[in-house]
Amino acid sequence: MDHLPALLAALPALDRGEEVAGPWRLRRAGALDLSDSGECWLEDPLGGEAYGFGGGVAYLVLDGDRRRPSVLALLLHHGDTPPVAVGEDGDPVESDSGVLMLHALAAADRAALLDRARAARSGEGPAGAEFADGWLMLPDRASGGPALVLLVEGDGHRLVPVLDAAGRATAALVHR
Repeated sequence: MDHLPALLAALPALDRGEEVAGPWRLRRAGALDLSDSGECWLEDPLGGEAYGFGGGVAYLVLDGDRRRPSVLALLLHHGDTPPVAVGEDGDPVESDSGVLMLHALAAADRAALLDRARAARSGEGPAGAEFADGWLMLPDRASGGPALVLLVEGDGHRLVPVLDAAGRATAALVHR
């Protein structure tokens, strides 16, 4: 989690649309429009554990591999207060497919996005371009979402709460 202090410090700049220099590529993926469902799930689209959250703004830490990029960390800021420190508890997050989705989608829609992500992983067609940095954000129903689709390494991820200054969970971090 070496990247967490840099990511937390960069949140205001990322929200202003600024590029942030540093050892990692930091991005603001955007807010998930969950007006229809009010809740989103983080899961491997092939099954396994699913973790529920309210809507929020997603931020990413990306690796430097331009040929086969991966997401090193996802921060979902789902609370009203700024995140400042990582909590102590956490859960392992596995991905047999090499894909993680943060979504409020029906099964058929998840399957279609998994197909696009697999095509991107193999470099096939337009899917490779839409996952150029290892992720794809579909913010609302009109765009095929709401969903954030991440190309990740299959194992070694953890999901931990991120706390505000009063010690309340205000965000969730999935990281390697």
